[in-house]
Amino acid sequence: MKIDKQCQLFFGCKIDSKLNDALTNAKPGDRRYFEDPDKGFLQICTVGEERWIGKLVKGGPGCTEVEDIQRNVISILRRIAPEVRRAPSTVKIFAMSDEPDEVVEKPVEDRGSSGPYISNY
Repeated sequence: MKIDKQCQLFFGCKIDSKLNDALTNAKPGDRRYFEDPDKGFLQICTVGEERWIGKLVKGGPGCTEVEDIQRNVISILRRIAPEVRRAPSTVKIFAMSDEPDEVVEKPVEDRGSSGPYISNY
């Protein structure tokens, strides 16, 4: 195994139907929190058929930073979708892949044993 210090991490929650409705109906002022990936707030990513919303961070955050990032994701989601409550435990952490988006569409057996990839939506 090898540590990849350049790999970004994605801290996010799976988008279910309630959250999807809230994102679709978000106020124009709140849409900036997830529509502009250059702002550094949240962005929407996909893995297969699933959609996730979360924050990209540089690899190697300190253990104390992980909880801060988790709280930040939940806080922004509460602002965007106050009627959709998410527990902090619903935030999952994934390593981002530099693989092109088309890798996501390939069957699992074509991707080797490294697991599913999350790609930018």
